Amino acid sequence: MKILVFGTGVLLRGLIADCAEKAQMPITMVSSTPSGDDRARALTASGGKFTLRERGLGSDGSVVDTAREVAIIERALTASDDTEAVLATASDPEIGLVISNVSESGFKITEPKEFSFPGRLAAWLKARMESGAPGVTILPSELIAENGKKLRAMVAECNPDPVFLAWLDSACVFCDTLVDRICTQDESDPLAAIVEPYTFWAIQGEPTGALGELAAANPGGIIVAESIERYQLRKVRILNGLHTSMASIGPSKYGVETVREALEHPELGPWLESLLWDEIVPAICPPLERTDADEFARLTLLRMKNPFLVHKLAMIAVGAAVKWEARLLPTLAAYEARFGKQPEKLTACREAFLASA
Repeated sequence: MKILVFGTGVLLRGLIADCAEKAQMPITMVSSTPSGDDRARALTASGGKFTLRERGLGSDGSVVDTAREVAIIERALTASDDTEAVLATASDPEIGLVISNVSESGFKITEPKEFSFPGRLAAWLKARMESGAPGVTILPSELIAENGKKLRAMVAECNPDPVFLAWLDSACVFCDTLVDRICTQDESDPLAAIVEPYTFWAIQGEPTGALGELAAANPGGIIVAESIERYQLRKVRILNGLHTSMASIGPSKYGVETVREALEHPELGPWLESLLWDEIVPAICPPLERTDADEFARLTLLRMKNPFLVHKLAMIAVGAAVKWEARLLPTLAAYEARFGKQPEKLTACREAFLASA
């Protein structure tokens, strides 16, 4: 089976292409932005090959620093210049999965609709229907809750034809997904992807057909489940929550600038670990199982201490008010409801954030 990918960004190269290569599922990649067009042309020039550098700490704490060539991208097209070629792929019966990562800003309908990502996908799916090729499973990987349901609704808005919608419902599946892997650009090589050893991709659906093939080739890295709610909860409350906590208090009170500096600080580091183990984890268990939350929290600390990663707290602090609402205020409220008192350290982070806002 093959995969059609919308987007050319580093997460698609660092996670999606990595998983696809393990399953030996060739990719046709389609760009949708000017910078993406440049990457698509560069991928064409390289024969679809790029370097994947895996750098960080393994699950046992050992240093991982490897590099390999990924050669699973068989074709790279630009949506603006290669429109007919993109639509022509719709008749390929070997394509079983359509995957996107066009960023949050691209994951919406803009005018003219036909040039927006949902509009281009709707046109491709219409061509698929008209070709008589079988339906596909669509896996949006943008970090948006219920991304599958939302993409299905946008496609329907771009093409509300009842015949098309009936085919869409009977032949295709839109899955909600959650991706979790830190992927960064290599400044010395525009196509290379630098990734951490940790890989996690949760997909809400059934492990059948092309999706089943992809998951089977990535045991542990890809989870296909009836519900992915618990995976979303643990990532947002534990990983993202700890990030926002340290970004709220670290720079102003301790003068640290990166995630690793915060965790390695002789005073702030132990304080943050106590916040994680004594306040965040107890507040979310239940609904999460404690053993699951503990293991994810342990891996989170390992990932954040990655010696190769420079993760600026200033970047994490962007949009902090919205992040607090999603990542920490529910945890703070849950702790207070469960234990009858305010969580001391989360409250201190909240006060530091409000003082600097």
